[in-house]
Amino acid sequence: MKIDKNIYTYSVVVVAIVGSAIFWVSRDDKDINVIDTATSTSPTSAPTPTPSKTPNLPKNSVKPIPTLIIKEINSYKYWSEILKPINRRLVLDENCTSIAPSQVAYPNNTQIMLDNTLSAEPRILKIASKGYSLDAYGWLLVTLSSTKLPAQLTMFCGSMELGQLDLE
Repeated sequence: MKIDKNIYTYSVVVVAIVGSAIFWVSRDDKDINVIDTATSTSPTSAPTPTPSKTPNLPKNSVKPIPTLIIKEINSYKYWSEILKPINRRLVLDENCTSIAPSQVAYPNNTQIMLDNTLSAEPRILKIASKGYSLDAYGWLLVTLSSTKLPAQLTMFCGSMELGQLDLE
């Protein structure tokens, strides 16, 4: 029985491609973050969840192939649509002279969005004693918390007082 050389070459290429695809889908990727809710265009101090490790399987068992790949949610539109209706998106104007909303109360440990997407200039927004660096056209998710409640957190952009956040 004689095999055509072209059919043999194509068969080897197809097997190699399928084998590579199966390898990449089924391998353990220890560098993937399942969901990072503190993703933005600026650095943040919020903790990043780490993926759970696959349990050690017996050598004769079949390793499960993942059917769902979860990507990081780093979309401005996603967070904006979730946080704006519940008043947790604070938007700086282009000159950093006002923020909306400027007077609002939140429960302790509330995550909010600091939004500098209207400005071509990077800004440092100071809330109480902590400064948050916002890139030009950038945004940042932060968690507001205090050990002493109620707390009044004054917001500044440079020397301009923008308003106050109350933590309850």
